[in-house]
Amino acid sequence: MMTGIIGRGVSGLAAARLAEAAGHKIKFFEDAPASAEKPSSAIFTGFDLLIVSPGVPPYSPVYLAALASGVELISELEFGARHFDGPMLAITGTNGKTTTTELTVHLLQALGVDARPAGNIGLPLCDICADILEHKAGKGLLPVIEVSSFQLERCFKFTPFAAVLLNITSDHLNRYHDRMDEYAATKFKIFDRMPVERRVAGLSLRETPEFKLPACAGNKITVCAGDLLYDGKLIVRQQETQLKGPHNLENLAAALELARIYLGHDVLFSPVLKKAVCEFAPGRHRLEQVAEHSGIVFINDSKATNPASVIVALHTVSAPGRKNVNIILGGLDKNMDFSSLREVSGFVKKGFIIGQCRQKIFDTLSSSFPCELFDTFKDAVTAAARNSVKGDVVLLSPACASMDMFKDYKDRGDQFCELVINPDIIV
Repeated sequence: MMTGIIGRGVSGLAAARLAEAAGHKIKFFEDAPASAEKPSSAIFTGFDLLIVSPGVPPYSPVYLAALASGVELISELEFGARHFDGPMLAITGTNGKTTTTELTVHLLQALGVDARPAGNIGLPLCDICADILEHKAGKGLLPVIEVSSFQLERCFKFTPFAAVLLNITSDHLNRYHDRMDEYAATKFKIFDRMPVERRVAGLSLRETPEFKLPACAGNKITVCAGDLLYDGKLIVRQQETQLKGPHNLENLAAALELARIYLGHDVLFSPVLKKAVCEFAPGRHRLEQVAEHSGIVFINDSKATNPASVIVALHTVSAPGRKNVNIILGGLDKNMDFSSLREVSGFVKKGFIIGQCRQKIFDTLSSSFPCELFDTFKDAVTAAARNSVKGDVVLLSPACASMDMFKDYKDRGDQFCELVINPDIIV
């Protein structure tokens, strides 16, 4: 079998590894620069299968040539799913995917399940399948997959045992023709071929004029004043955990639903599960308190790459009744609408704006709270610190992707941490 791999990133290399382990012959294809001659569909003559990496956009010349070739075109996730003989759990949504995936894995491992993070975190599913074929991992493991809309675009047989759709807010609209309905429809593909009783909707998921929600009947856990209940019986109180804020209540409820569907409802009242919930701490770069100098708190929320995440962050870190947050915004635009940030202007003392789309953000928000433009990240962070007094918060919560100035959101967060750990930053 001759298989073409489009893209040589992490996903492409994982797909190639699995294809070779399964006996395929492979060849890599990469997108040509804009100045180059567009590839013809003839380059795929003789191929039986094409696997595209999620980072290759559907409007790129090589992607369009692959579609025109008539050869089956699937995602790395789909290819992995076709080679995995067992149940899988899956989590998607605009925000909260990583925390929910990490938490689900943590809970299931505590309960004795060989759960492994996969997809956007951990290993690509193809790498897990290759490990099994090469006898480096047992067949009984359970992938818990963080799934992006990019991965779902070319999925046709991917069928999780249970899945969660946490929420849908504006993001990646540059990829979806500025249409929320297209973005939402791609997210909904996670539920294709699944029974409704194993489909879980996030607590904040609501229909909008842009899209109608698919049927979901997997929600059995209720929430009352921060208490999570099943059939009226207390599972855990959020205040007993390290998961603060309404967004983490949603993440915790989703993880518990997946554990319940996979292991049965009795597991919800296991002392082992409650202990695991209370011990879990969210990963880095999401509302991570990094330092405190002279009563000024510095928080790294670099993972906030869309306006909805920033709104959650401001509600979580602000002081009641006063504008105490100096926020660092901006980065690589994804054709997003930043106007929703006006609704949290009451929390913002000043915005310090960087990146490719800084002028767009400034034009949208400067009438709602003071804003200033900066050419460098260091200058913005330093100015935010020096604009702060005791009781204020310096918050990195950019509402944008990072690749205009940084390797990724982790690099952005790490650079923020390096800057603010030094107490001289406020001098």
